[in-house]
Amino acid sequence: MGSARPALTRADRRMVTAFFCDIVESSKLVIPQDPEDAYDQLSGIIDIMRRHVLAFGGTVCQTLGDGIYAVFGAPVSQENHAIRACYAADAILREVARGGRAVRIGICSGEVLWDHMAVGRQSANPATGPAIHIAAKMQQSAPPNGARLADCTARLISDWVETRPSMLLALGGDEPTQSHEFLGLRTRRRQYDDCLPLVGRESIRKQLGLAMAALDGDHSTPFSAHLVQGAAGLGKTRLIRALSDMARSRGLRVIEWQVPAVEPVGAPSPLHQLVVELLDCPLPRTGGGIAAMLRAAGASPEEADALVGVLLPSNDESRGGASAILALAVSAVVALARSAATRHPLVLLVEDAHWADTAVQATLSALLQQTPADTRMVLVLSSREEGLAASIASQTVLRKYPLSPLAASEVNSLLDMWMGQSPALEAIKADLSRRARGNPFFMVECIRVLMMNGALLGDVGAMLPGPVPKIPLPDTVQSLLAARLDMLDEEARQLLRAASVVGPTFDIAVLAAHFRSATIGDRLQDLIRLGFIDETRLLPRQECSFHHALLHEAVYTGITRRDRQHQHAALALLLGDKEFVQLPGRLAAQARHASSGCLWDTAVQAGRAAAQDALSRSLAVEAVSLLSIAVEANEKLEDTHEVMLDGIDLRLALARAAMPAGDGGRALLALDRAVVLARAAGDESRALAGMVQQINYERVYGRLDQAVALTETVIAYSGGMTRAHPELLIIAAACLLDDGSAEQALTLLDLAERTEAWINHERGLYLTLDAGMVIAGKRACCLSQLGRDAEAEIFVQKALQGAQASSYPFNRIYARLDLADVRMRQRRFGDVLAFSSEALNISRATGSTLLDAINLARRGLALAYLGRVSGGLADIERGLRLAQSRGAALHGAWARHARMLVLALAGRMEEALKERQELARTVQERGYGLLRRSMPEESDLKAMAHHLSTNSLGVAGRSALLH
Repeated sequence: MGSARPALTRADRRMVTAFFCDIVESSKLVIPQDPEDAYDQLSGIIDIMRRHVLAFGGTVCQTLGDGIYAVFGAPVSQENHAIRACYAADAILREVARGGRAVRIGICSGEVLWDHMAVGRQSANPATGPAIHIAAKMQQSAPPNGARLADCTARLISDWVETRPSMLLALGGDEPTQSHEFLGLRTRRRQYDDCLPLVGRESIRKQLGLAMAALDGDHSTPFSAHLVQGAAGLGKTRLIRALSDMARSRGLRVIEWQVPAVEPVGAPSPLHQLVVELLDCPLPRTGGGIAAMLRAAGASPEEADALVGVLLPSNDESRGGASAILALAVSAVVALARSAATRHPLVLLVEDAHWADTAVQATLSALLQQTPADTRMVLVLSSREEGLAASIASQTVLRKYPLSPLAASEVNSLLDMWMGQSPALEAIKADLSRRARGNPFFMVECIRVLMMNGALLGDVGAMLPGPVPKIPLPDTVQSLLAARLDMLDEEARQLLRAASVVGPTFDIAVLAAHFRSATIGDRLQDLIRLGFIDETRLLPRQECSFHHALLHEAVYTGITRRDRQHQHAALALLLGDKEFVQLPGRLAAQARHASSGCLWDTAVQAGRAAAQDALSRSLAVEAVSLLSIAVEANEKLEDTHEVMLDGIDLRLALARAAMPAGDGGRALLALDRAVVLARAAGDESRALAGMVQQINYERVYGRLDQAVALTETVIAYSGGMTRAHPELLIIAAACLLDDGSAEQALTLLDLAERTEAWINHERGLYLTLDAGMVIAGKRACCLSQLGRDAEAEIFVQKALQGAQASSYPFNRIYARLDLADVRMRQRRFGDVLAFSSEALNISRATGSTLLDAINLARRGLALAYLGRVSGGLADIERGLRLAQSRGAALHGAWARHARMLVLALAGRMEEALKERQELARTVQERGYGLLRRSMPEESDLKAMAHHLSTNSLGVAGRSALLH
């Protein structure tokens, strides 16, 4: 037997870049030589590998004889781990090539399980995950003195590294993996020509535009300095790019100085790049030539010599220089900037000042302190909130512009520009907006992931939804957030992880009982101050939330699966304590924690109880979620007769909740399985309950004629109309009404309303709705169809009174649907508009969206008859799309019927006739008797169009259109 898997006492999940490098033809290097000489040769090259990996922040995990295996992004997260790996690769390739040898490098980024205890042990592998194995395969296929990158890495480094697509590699998955050939590093961030316009930040752009305007006029003190500061992802780079465009459009000279997070080996220093830009020409090769050029540009001899000493690596002074030398050197830079601004007004844009090294910090401080006020220069710095040197941030001359998350209107504009304005995108946009909380970088990265996954189809600005999976956390966002998290101390990180298991929003008392730390109050205040969490409620219970959903996901993703399960189980048990009985949403939270913690009995019990509470408040979507948890947990329990019966009941409850939630597919799966299990268990009553719900499913999603036939079977199976459960008769009457058999439906409703019919029958067995209210509403519809409006009015009022008296909101939705149907036949369009709008408002508040499509169609038709044709048509088309997305064929057919009528009202006869053809086909296939009777003939539609063109469509014409 295999030994048990060792416990991971200190392990977490991390986004990293795996790095494999080995010596090409190492055997030819070793075999002909003396062992000591061979050792010197191998170790010399391996030392080169290790030195550059460590220099760029990597962790050498193992030395593999003739190569190394390393990871960037662990044990401490790095937001630019992939770029660091490529910089190390470039340095290794160039140094090894100078020695006449060759290596191969393979690089892949991805999520790994990182075991902190294994670091430093040669025999142990601290990282486990597909990225490690893919990187090794990339290395094996790389050319001599070359590097091969996985596709995921190429996406992460595209701004700073040049690559080109290479071969497809079969690595054991379903599809081959695209690889990329490493070509070299970029000294400046890639600029994309196809970037969309910058959204928001108008106030900052306006103020900086005024500062630039001062360079053109007679302003006596044109110099100004500005700091754009904000958290990662809020758009500092895009704003700098927009300012660059603005300055160039004004005819100003622009220097964009990008401060890199890491510097490639052998590349010119950032200070060297700035000097070259200010002089507007390359530097001479000799120190004397550089000094002469600096003096000619306005630097004193001492300043020029000091700057040469800083710029030339071969100088006796280190590259940063001693403090006195550095002070003189940066004064020379100020003189160069003043000279450049004298030749032509200058805008100096400094990006990512928070990465500044000592030399760059000293340069920026000198520019702020020493630049004369009459210098025609605007200096703009961008920086994150943390990391900017105090010597820069404290300068009083610096005007600060804090960047905040985008406002709701700006978020909508950004999403519209990227995705387009199709109404079908509304749900995806709402989810993106919620998760990113105004951070434009996070939103755009999520959109790109959805495009890659096929969840968004089409081009930028004209997208449509494809299959919509859960939006994964983008690698770029996860790496950036993980780097922030690793800046916290160990206890703060563990507290934040415990909070993430509790949930995106968490009760402080629950977290305190779960985490058990004497300093939790102070720790939470620190996390609030640092922007990781927000205090969202003080009374009646103190509550906090993660600053945005993506931050919660990044924290939760970093926890190992085993630790998550353990913490979820502990929370499920904790929520069973008396201390938390009054906690709002306790049962729902307990069900979810128990499911994630594999406490199946608790998940079933809590899920069922929480779903019943949700249904009592008409929160159908929430009830579906909870009952799905309970059903899944039931399947994990020991297979006994009692467990089987409980599973049947749970599936029947799930189907009953799924239909009001508009999830017909889930309802059908649950019903089919429930009926199969009930018959296997020999439980006819439960099988009958399943068949009754199948009637409801067939009526809305399937064939109406089959639903009618199934009602006859079920009633007969129950002992006939006089002995059947009254709720069966009500359901059958509803089917007959849709079939256009109003007289037969009235007969069944009469039988169901008798007092004696309810003897020995439990209320609510087949209907969640109030039976008396449904009977009244259906009676009103029947009488209206039969032209008996005076009698119908009695039951309209009775249905309204019954719905208003009910505490179950779906009763109010259902009653308004029936009453809108009555008022439509009576051509009381104002009432139709009111009833349909009220139903939609209740639906929006409760999540009971089953009838939204038909209510939208009714409201749209009423609007059209009231003269608001375009608005009415928009409502109808929304309803049609909704019905089609859910497969609700009956509701879709009524929406098509409404669209046909409104198109005729609008005089768009060709479209109306085409709609009629589609509707006729559907009616024939699905057996919709009432719709068949309600459809006007083609000749009637054409006659109506003629009446419209001659402006003679009166009451009779509208009546013909309606019926």
